Amino acid sequence: MTHSRPLSLRRCLESLVAQTMPQEAFELVVVDVSTPEVGYVLAEFADRLHLIHHVGPNLGVAGNRNTGVARAEAPVIAFLDDDCVAAPDWLERITARVEANPRCLVGGLVEHPAPANSYAAAGQVITEAVDAFFNPPGSEPRFLPGLNFAVEREGYLAIGGCDGRFGRLAAEDRDFIDRWRIASGGLVACPDAVVRHEHRAALRGFVRQYFNYGRGAWRYHSLRRKRSSGRMAEDLRLHLGLPSYLGQPLGRLAPGMKARVIALLGVWQLANLAGFLWQGALETIVGRNDLEKSSP
Repeated sequence: MTHSRPLSLRRCLESLVAQTMPQEAFELVVVDVSTPEVGYVLAEFADRLHLIHHVGPNLGVAGNRNTGVARAEAPVIAFLDDDCVAAPDWLERITARVEANPRCLVGGLVEHPAPANSYAAAGQVITEAVDAFFNPPGSEPRFLPGLNFAVEREGYLAIGGCDGRFGRLAAEDRDFIDRWRIASGGLVACPDAVVRHEHRAALRGFVRQYFNYGRGAWRYHSLRRKRSSGRMAEDLRLHLGLPSYLGQPLGRLAPGMKARVIALLGVWQLANLAGFLWQGALETIVGRNDLEKSSP
């Protein structure tokens, strides 16, 4: 999916042109929900990539992923966000790992450029802390971010794809992974399939992102409770034990940057909680709860 980020999209496409996998061996479906659409960027790559350009309404990340899969024909689907740059061997490595692990969802490694400011640095610290909580060394991963994972198309469709009811909320990847595990699908980390991801670099985007994560968390836990696949208390351990997960990434920061990032970690928690409570009010008080429909 791409949403009005032509410069980021161009960098992403350049990285796909540079893949070690032969261009004739893969297709690229771009779900374009930009205003205006960015076909002019794709035109620059028409003779270098096998492109399928789909222009349509923004259904949110979940719905847009489903749209892309519906247009794709390959047996293995790999997802990449438009603000990511793939390492040259990314596609070759992640698809090979899927083929070697049938019925498994494979997640690659997400790296971040050197943080240019405190917002980017805080985003990096949060990412590392969340990864340390969900994916401790020596154990099967419990969460793989949707911006860099691959799966057999048949398996993706078999569980109904991503849940379109998330709309523009975050956490659709957490929900998909939860349903994938219920269906006895395994999770495999592939740290040698690397993409570089841009962090938010301004306060407004930082707050909006984590507010939306909080909203998505409410939706995720509501659905999870209905299918009896886990309890929210399990994830509360992340927030209650934050110091133990933040120590290492914070320790790499210079004192001045560390102080600013610690302040932004407070903003993160408040924005996340505000989004969680806001979504809860929408779904339980205002009566906008559409979760009574059958799950995928």
